[in-house]
Amino acid sequence: MQTKYLILILGLLIVILAHGDRGRKAGGSGRYIKSILGIENGSGRRIKGYDYIRVLAVIAVIGTHVVQSDTQLSAGSPGWIGLRIAETAFLTCNVLFVMLSGALLLNRGEEPVASFYRKRVFRVVIPMAVYYMFYLYMGLYHSGLFNPANWLDAGRRFLSGPSDWNPHFWLMYVIISFYLTAPFFRVMVQNMSDRLLTSFVFLTFLMNGALAWLPLAGIQFSFVTILCGWESVFVFGYFWTRPVSKRFFKPFIALGAASFVFTAAVSCIAPDGAEMLFNRAPSMLFMAGGIFAWFSEREDHLKMPGMAVRVIGKYGFSILLIHWYILHYVTEERLGLFASSFGGIGGTVFAMAVTLILSLLAALVFDNTVVIAVEYVCEAALKLLEKIWKRLTRQSAS
Repeated sequence: MQTKYLILILGLLIVILAHGDRGRKAGGSGRYIKSILGIENGSGRRIKGYDYIRVLAVIAVIGTHVVQSDTQLSAGSPGWIGLRIAETAFLTCNVLFVMLSGALLLNRGEEPVASFYRKRVFRVVIPMAVYYMFYLYMGLYHSGLFNPANWLDAGRRFLSGPSDWNPHFWLMYVIISFYLTAPFFRVMVQNMSDRLLTSFVFLTFLMNGALAWLPLAGIQFSFVTILCGWESVFVFGYFWTRPVSKRFFKPFIALGAASFVFTAAVSCIAPDGAEMLFNRAPSMLFMAGGIFAWFSEREDHLKMPGMAVRVIGKYGFSILLIHWYILHYVTEERLGLFASSFGGIGGTVFAMAVTLILSLLAALVFDNTVVIAVEYVCEAALKLLEKIWKRLTRQSAS
């Protein structure tokens, strides 16, 4: 029997063992199935607004790439204008994800650094590495998946950053950098007074604005610090978890709406100049902040997220990882669906819906087969190393 078939059989056995182990820990198959779908009853008070923001951000990422990959519509046409306006809204996705990470990671109690890192390795790093390997297999290795030399090459590439086959992974590396710094940032921001935190956020808006807009006046802004990096957006997300943020709900909703109108207009009139209004520019921060403010203001009146929202939220990270392949090699290449199909707007909505559904299905299958198998093996190996370490320390102590 060929080596690849032996590995596949071994992998299948590991998947069965992994699901069996998690099913027992969950307290039965019914509860475990609910946990797989993300519809189990969680403990503590669930922040409903974050569930909706997460799903909006996932949809916006897909929408961004659907719009940006289609160049068929002529500039100035009604369909082209519609796509530019839609892209303006979609591009809040990166800021929303970073803000959401800050709101969730920094608004927590103190936790041992080693324990924090261990949890995030299994929740984020391992799935990301497995999906990275998938892209390399589909784009580079093909039949050489089981070649150990390719595994070493994949490890080197993973540590080097995104590849030509998964350029959208840049955001994942940014998010991982926040996981590395979160235990330390948490102590810093939680010990800030409301006034000091508000001043910090205000200063980050000024710094990000200077970085984005001073070059228009021929001034190269060189004071690049965490005050104008993605770290500033990370802290901005935490800001909305503090009671002091309530006084800024209505101003940010108004400024976010005004920023959207202005940015969309610039995107339609001077598309090349609109780049200075995206990413960490204050215009985009106002838009994303307005979304956070809108959901935060209505938190007590929001309905509990339905099954669709909770399932998409559960697999949101994996959808981010796999959607690039689904969009470009399935939706577009295989199915022939583009943003310009059906008059632009209709094609965008349809391509987004197909990509979202197929990405969710792919993530559901991939996470519960390949990813869970790798996690199970890594967890078993880590437990074995911990036993060996304890035994060695006991022997040295005696």
